[in-house]
Amino acid sequence: MNTFNLPSYEDIRKLFDDFVEKGNVNARITSPTPAAPSSQTLIPITNVIDDKPACSAFDELMALTGLDNVKAAISCEINYHKVMKLRSQFGYSTPKRLMHILLTGNAGTGKTTVARLIGRIFKEEGILSRGQCVETSRSAMVGKWIGETEQKCLELIKFAKGGILFIDEIYSLVETEGNQYSNKDFGMKAIDTLMPVLSDPESDVMVIGAGYTSSMKTFLSANPGLASRFPVVLDFEDFTIDQLMEIAVKQLRDYEFILLPEAEEKLRKLFRRAMSVKNFGNGRFVKTAIENHIIPNLCTRVMRNGDLNVADVASTSLIQPEDIPSFRILFPLSRNSGRKMGFA
Repeated sequence: MNTFNLPSYEDIRKLFDDFVEKGNVNARITSPTPAAPSSQTLIPITNVIDDKPACSAFDELMALTGLDNVKAAISCEINYHKVMKLRSQFGYSTPKRLMHILLTGNAGTGKTTVARLIGRIFKEEGILSRGQCVETSRSAMVGKWIGETEQKCLELIKFAKGGILFIDEIYSLVETEGNQYSNKDFGMKAIDTLMPVLSDPESDVMVIGAGYTSSMKTFLSANPGLASRFPVVLDFEDFTIDQLMEIAVKQLRDYEFILLPEAEEKLRKLFRRAMSVKNFGNGRFVKTAIENHIIPNLCTRVMRNGDLNVADVASTSLIQPEDIPSFRILFPLSRNSGRKMGFA
């Protein structure tokens, strides 16, 4: 079996500094140099940028970009539980209350991620007995014949015992004909089946619904008692340009890539323009841009001269301006893409 020496931390740093000396970048790696490795050891780039330590679900929530109001609400719930638990230990009465939550906001703002973390956080804090997050939607809840919807919903409730029943696009359970709710749709049967769980503080199931803000208003008006069953409504705001860049840098760091300053500037311009597109995907758009465009573009660039050798490995971690896709590539159907439509 053939063996070879992989590039060390010093190799990667030297390559980066060579770009600086040639005027290609205007910043250097500032992380402290680790202890000298053996010749057979490759220092992971995560050690250069920052190791990701094992952390609790609450720490993961706090590390997410933005979402200050969401973090404050979850922290408040944890504090409430701790105080009530202490009071209970000393014989004081504690209120029984509903904990169901609605998460509202546009696509890609982190609603599903937060729902999953809430289950883990509440399990760690003893608020939920199991903490699993059962994810579902209209297609898995609403049946096609009488009695099927109730059966499906009861099964989901059973699976979610001790944890969370997360219903994405929960507003889709309500269909309308014009401005009137449709009596022909079984979605209302799903809501009726959920009502006992939504009304019982000791049901041992926490229901979290997610969806667009405007659609949620329609959902809550479908049943006079729905709004009171969801005492907490958390709004997820669109990310700012700085927050989008922070998300991008974090994701690239997790994948062990370094975004060169010129590439960062180009990416910022791309994000700023993309934010004006209807149905912009926020964090989901950032993930797509990185995984489906930026990294593949890097791979194509480094392979232009043929197969890579060991000495080239470090260069596959540096994202350059030409790796950043154009707006037209990401939004080929947008009117602002600059692409000419029609026949020549």
